[in-house]
Amino acid sequence: MTSRWFARVFLVTILLVSRHAFAADVPQTMVRAHLEPSGPVVAGTEVRLVVDALTTTWFTAAPDWPLFTVPDAIVALPDEQAVNLSETIGGVRWFGVSRAYRIVPRAAKTFDIAPFELTVFPGGGADVPVKLKTPSLKLTATLPPGAEGMSSFFPLTKLTATQKIEPAQTRFKVGDTITRTMTQTASGTESMLIPPVGFADIEGLRRYPKTPQTRNIVQDRAGLLAGERTDSTAYVVNRSGHYRLPPVTIEWWNTATNKRETIVLPAVSLSATPAKEKPLFEIPVDAMSKAASHMVIYIDGARVAYGVALIAGVFALVWGYPRLARVGAAVRGRIREARRRHAQGDAPAWRALRAAGRTGAVRRIVPALYRWLDKRPEFGRPARVQNIANANASTHDTALARLAASVADDYAGKSDATLEWSEVERELKRAAKRTRQRDAKPALAPLNER
Repeated sequence: MTSRWFARVFLVTILLVSRHAFAADVPQTMVRAHLEPSGPVVAGTEVRLVVDALTTTWFTAAPDWPLFTVPDAIVALPDEQAVNLSETIGGVRWFGVSRAYRIVPRAAKTFDIAPFELTVFPGGGADVPVKLKTPSLKLTATLPPGAEGMSSFFPLTKLTATQKIEPAQTRFKVGDTITRTMTQTASGTESMLIPPVGFADIEGLRRYPKTPQTRNIVQDRAGLLAGERTDSTAYVVNRSGHYRLPPVTIEWWNTATNKRETIVLPAVSLSATPAKEKPLFEIPVDAMSKAASHMVIYIDGARVAYGVALIAGVFALVWGYPRLARVGAAVRGRIREARRRHAQGDAPAWRALRAAGRTGAVRRIVPALYRWLDKRPEFGRPARVQNIANANASTHDTALARLAASVADDYAGKSDATLEWSEVERELKRAAKRTRQRDAKPALAPLNER
């Protein structure tokens, strides 16, 4: 009896020791979460949700930090390094990491932050992942007086917004794409906190939203200067008509003046005409919705006709090139001959005579004078200055007489003879005119036929 009792006690003792040793080998884990600040906040204020993942041994890998959503609030997990933890809880040493989510409420109400699952990888035991759930939390947000009714409460010191329409025109064709882009710049605010703008659906235009772009403007010493968010959407014209992209109103709360501010981006009017061409193929809808780059190829009947005419013209030019070359050579020859005849005519000779006459030197006037006379058939062959003076002798032609005397003096060897040219030039013009009129009269009077 006694031996049996000792045997039972020994067996129970062995089982308790084994269980305790096995339990000591399995690492313990837990998760904690709290809000900073914990009390009510003004909507638009950033709240930190601090989550701690702990174990009694160590982590073989970083915990899996999931991203969750909260209705009417922005939730983000900044790309920051986790904070290492080491503390004693209930006489047991715990080790772990801590990260902070950022939650920005957009409305005045109480937010329920539901538990979410966190995966950790403790070491020193079975080395298997462990799933932990965060506790349920509540966040209360309020609005300052005057902010009631705002579609989205966005507090900051300064906000600017611009819009861009591409292509920058107002007339389009069916099948064309119009891109409307709006950019917001918020001073001292991270880009992830800037609320998106809304784009309206327009009858006759197919809308394809694009992925928003965000960036933070940071300086080395000043830190964060501003956040920038760009929203854009593409409209494809489905039918002809007049369209109006409505104005966009952006509301924000000015923390410097504690007043509601609005920015209105103006409306854009445009028109679309029917396309006389049809696309070779349609763009897949999923490609447009993902803002993929694309190109629409059209067949334009008028352009095809112009192209065919151009090709035909090129063939005709190649086929008729020899004949065209001959014609071109003949035309060039006629042009050269006309230029030669003009250069040998009386007009260039008269210009040379006037230039020599302005010098007043008879030795330069005489060669130019005879050159001009040779170009005028009405003065006879050979032309003589004395004949001009005798044929046009009158009380007003003394200048021609002086010209004839000067020519005679030049032939007599008086090289220093001079002549007043202005009067001689006028009389030469009159003599040439009278000579042409005299030669143009008929030799006999017309017969009187009765």
